[in-house]
Amino acid sequence: MGKVQQVVHHLEHSDDPLNWDDIRLFLSVAQTKSLRAAADEIGLSVNVLRSRIEALERQSNAVLLIRTARGSVLTEEGRRVVSIGEEMLRQAKLFAHFSQRPKPGLRSTVRIGITEGLGTFWLIPRITEFSTAEPSVRCSIKCEMRMPDVSGLEVDFAIQLERPDDPELVVQRLGWLHICLFASRRYIERYGQPMTSAEVPQHPYVDLVADQIPTVEEVITPVDKRGFVGIQVNTSSAQVLAVTGGAGIAALPTYARALCPSLIHVARDFVLKRDVWLVYHPRAAELLHVRKAINWVKRSFDQARFPWFRQSFIAPDDLVPTLDAFGDDLFASYKESPLFR
Repeated sequence: MGKVQQVVHHLEHSDDPLNWDDIRLFLSVAQTKSLRAAADEIGLSVNVLRSRIEALERQSNAVLLIRTARGSVLTEEGRRVVSIGEEMLRQAKLFAHFSQRPKPGLRSTVRIGITEGLGTFWLIPRITEFSTAEPSVRCSIKCEMRMPDVSGLEVDFAIQLERPDDPELVVQRLGWLHICLFASRRYIERYGQPMTSAEVPQHPYVDLVADQIPTVEEVITPVDKRGFVGIQVNTSSAQVLAVTGGAGIAALPTYARALCPSLIHVARDFVLKRDVWLVYHPRAAELLHVRKAINWVKRSFDQARFPWFRQSFIAPDDLVPTLDAFGDDLFASYKESPLFR
């Protein structure tokens, strides 16, 4: 039996009951790589924390940490205990999540993670459809570019642009985003219109810098972005407001043309396609209110109803007349706002 297997064997077959709190403390030390830093973070003295770690080492019959001048370094056995401990915490979160029961008179809450642009400009305008159909379910929607921890049930499910690598998660493609370049009519009247992407560096560019978003060099040109990026923002909403206000050119989804009639599709040789993924833990889908929300999200990305999510590219100007064919004024609330005129 190898050393790592011995650690697992001792943890599972020790006569002393396993103190799960000691493993939690050990994870804090492993994360901070310092007994003192972990003690300050947890609120224990260094001596007490050291004695708890030593107790865990005795129970596992292995040295888990080596204390050096550079901090606390994990041994091979220590790394294995970290792996076991992280899985324990993940299962504890699952238990806490699924052991909750809605109280009489209170709504069940479904937690949804979604990228900021899709959440603000696409899913939120559809929320009335779900809340009207399911008044007993409350939606808690996190619109941000950081990918949520679906494995640890930070959210019940997520809509994201990057595919996760956890094999335990259910991953389904909702559709595709087609990204084009836009400028406002006001901007073009004042500064002219770039006809190709090669001309874009001659214009100020509104750059969105966030997780899951490629850099401007990847999107447009290998030219140093400091030469043409006029504004840099970290949210899609700020980017859209800057572009509609005439600040420059930006890469936006094709449906932005229907959202903001003042936007003009420029540099039409450029198109970028991104996958849109639905990601959820299979246990989360066992809950009825979560399944209802997942089905609503799937309807919200129905490619027959909303052709801009199809795999094949449809030019932005061609999307506007197609809205009448589907009988939906999907962006009425935005069109009524003077911000997007």
